[in-house]
Amino acid sequence: MAVLIAFALRKKPYLNPVISVEALGIKRGLTAVEASYLLDLKPNMIVTEILYSLLKKRAVWVKTIKPSVTLEIMKPFESKKPVESAEGQLRYYEIDFLKAIKKDGMLDEELLAETILFLCRSVEEKLRGYCRRDTIDYYRKIVEKAWIQVEQAGTSEIASKTYDEQLLWLLLDPQHRTRTETAFKNRVFEPTPLWFWYWYGYQQYYPRPTYKPNVDAPTQAKPPPKIPGADFANNIATAVEGTSNSIVANLEKFANAIIPATPPPRTSHQPAHRGSSCVCACAACACACACVSCACACACGGAG
Repeated sequence: MAVLIAFALRKKPYLNPVISVEALGIKRGLTAVEASYLLDLKPNMIVTEILYSLLKKRAVWVKTIKPSVTLEIMKPFESKKPVESAEGQLRYYEIDFLKAIKKDGMLDEELLAETILFLCRSVEEKLRGYCRRDTIDYYRKIVEKAWIQVEQAGTSEIASKTYDEQLLWLLLDPQHRTRTETAFKNRVFEPTPLWFWYWYGYQQYYPRPTYKPNVDAPTQAKPPPKIPGADFANNIATAVEGTSNSIVANLEKFANAIIPATPPPRTSHQPAHRGSSCVCACAACACACACVSCACACACGGAG
């Protein structure tokens, strides 16, 4: 018997040693802003997501949008350090964004590019060892569930409140304008004085604004008017689009500053565990698993 075993071992084909990591499955716990990178939003839209997250936390106010966005940092956040707000503590990318705001309210585009690059690298680090494909599908489902909550809300008040709560996820949907129109087709939108993200858009983009929020003391403001659903859908879509197009002076230059130089070609390796659907076998590539083919997305060059 020992002879037969030894013979069998000698006949077994030799496999080149390969470093491989079994994917841990889905990477949960990313914020909507972090997921925006994973879902392949353009750099200016990721910046817009961060801006809206700061508006929701009442950390900034948009003073102007033309010819470019200028911002005012609200007093509790002027230190540009971790501060607890009603919406939670500032995230690392929000703090970096605040640091990119110059004294005149303009954005330092170099610091802004560094903010997005650090966000990209942070997400890639968090993804290391996890299945990229399954993680992307997971966050797409979160976006869809957010829409379902808004669409199935029983009243306009609940729908408006849910839209506010889920805003950053809803904005990740390329069809957010159409979905918003559908959700509020036969409803009115009921904003509150605390919704900085909405009042910014209302003041800057609404054709006939009849209400001005008290930025310094929003809780003391008079009750705001209800907005017809169609007007609201157009307003939020126009605000997002207009902001993303004017948040930096040169969108192409800004995008190029974020995309790293093309890395040199790497030697391809076959995964050691063929039965798994998510295996990363790139020994020299410190990146997240891209599932099956291991088309690793190094740095910020291939988000999804």
